[in-house]
Amino acid sequence: MAGLARRTLWLLVVASTLSFMAMGCYAAILPGYVLHHLDLSSAAVGLAMGATGFVAVVLRPLGGSWGDRYGRRPLTIVGSLVLALGSALLLGPGVLVLIVFARVLTGAGDALFTTAAMAWVVDVSRPERRARDMSTIGMALWLGLALGPQWGVFAREQAGYDGVWLGATGLVLAAGVLVWLIGPPATPRRPQPGASGFRIPRGAILPALAMVLICYGNGVFEAFGIVHMTGRGIAGGAGLGGAASVFTVVAVTTFLGRFAGGVLADKYSPRPVAIAGVLTIAASYGVVAVSSSFLVAASGGALLGVGLALIYPALALVVTRSVGASERGAGLGVFLASLDVTFGVGPLVGGLVVGATSTETALFSGVAVALMSLPVVMAAGNPPVGQDPEEELELAEERPPSPV
Repeated sequence: MAGLARRTLWLLVVASTLSFMAMGCYAAILPGYVLHHLDLSSAAVGLAMGATGFVAVVLRPLGGSWGDRYGRRPLTIVGSLVLALGSALLLGPGVLVLIVFARVLTGAGDALFTTAAMAWVVDVSRPERRARDMSTIGMALWLGLALGPQWGVFAREQAGYDGVWLGATGLVLAAGVLVWLIGPPATPRRPQPGASGFRIPRGAILPALAMVLICYGNGVFEAFGIVHMTGRGIAGGAGLGGAASVFTVVAVTTFLGRFAGGVLADKYSPRPVAIAGVLTIAASYGVVAVSSSFLVAASGGALLGVGLALIYPALALVVTRSVGASERGAGLGVFLASLDVTFGVGPLVGGLVVGATSTETALFSGVAVALMSLPVVMAAGNPPVGQDPEEELELAEERPPSPV
């Protein structure tokens, strides 16, 4: 990777880390804020946590198409500003309507920022390294999610909920500044005909469906994990041994394993890597469901981290090998939108299951749904390493030859 491309990659990694530190605090802070501070129901928690997913489902493919047509940089900057507005609105009166609207803005900003950043990384990476480079930017997500719950709980204890919302606003504004510092590309991206509308590239459909099934349980865990673990006797405070630390275990494990998952997918084949990820993730939901101590819950969190480290780069690689350069943003947008479906549907369905039965049953439903993804993963196949001819010409003009 040329020097400018490497600088672009690492600035995007740092910016994404800051953004996801803001996003990560919500899993540890927002459910308790809605349940205990505002004295609302578990269904209200599901609505507040899931609101981000519904707008992002639409905006990721649409924003990806805008990025294909107009460039990645404008979308990331706009996304950071919308994220900041969503965080700042939580400083307002604690009414459910305003909280849901703030979460909708958070989902919109995240959709634009993350989709454009991921496509930007693929633009500057070589075909034989794409899973690794996508894993590198993916590490920012999990590093941010590892730090987010901890700083969120600490900020709440020191400065109350308003301190959390102010901190989140500052983090995403800093991310936008870093993206601005990258500057426009030396070779402006040529507008791509037909890329301005809502488009679903065919090669993204099966990987996206697989992710919905696999990560439904993760959506349940994000929304009700703290409630489940504290209800089974695990401490709810910050620091090692607290329930919030299980989210940190998931994030750290994913962070440490993500690059290895990318290497395996690049070197061997995405299909077996994805299958291993499905089985590991399904097991993780079951372990968390039966946990009654921090050690057991953390073990389940570690399994979830390993599974996510495998599944994400494997299926993302299937997408990038299956769509052309002119549809890359749209394809990745559809794939990333599948996670928004899970984090939208998971909390809502989980809230209904919790209300009717228990948090344990809701987590076990994640096991069953994840195993249903195996035929879809098999059908997604193993597309060969390919390269869009027009992009190959552009890359040959802009990059020096690879060293021998």
